[in-house]
This record gives sequence, structure tokens and C-alpha cells, in this order.
Amino acid sequence: MRYDHAFTIAFSITSHHKDVDDIKPQQFRNAILARLASLVDDELLEAVGFPFDTFVIETAAALSKA
Repeated sequence: MRYDHAFTIAFSITSHHKDVDDIKPQQFRNAILARLASLVDDELLEAVGFPFDTFVIETAAALSKA
């Protein structure tokens, strides 16, 4: 049996506007990549913490037995 574990990681973006609608997708990408690049392995484990969701991945073999 296989499982899918969903995690989150926090990051921040500095802007000149209160409205986040002005933040472009590339700014999100840059901020996420900068956050990941700044963490050593032990910090990365702490940054992602526990999964917020886990579920079983159904395989074709398991579905055919049902």
C-alpha cells in the first residue's frame, strides 16, 4: 500500500501594496524558491512539520480486486 502525504511550507513576500492581488506568480515562485534554498536539511524538516493530510493511493491492482 502507498500513501500520499501533503505538507505546507511558509514563505513571505515584501511589497509596497496592502492588496496581495498585485503580487505576480513569478514573485510567488521566487519567494518559495528563496525560502527553500535558505534552509539546511534540519531546518527544512522543521519548516514543513507534520503533514496536514494523508491518504491511501489506490493502485490499478487494488481497484481490480475490489
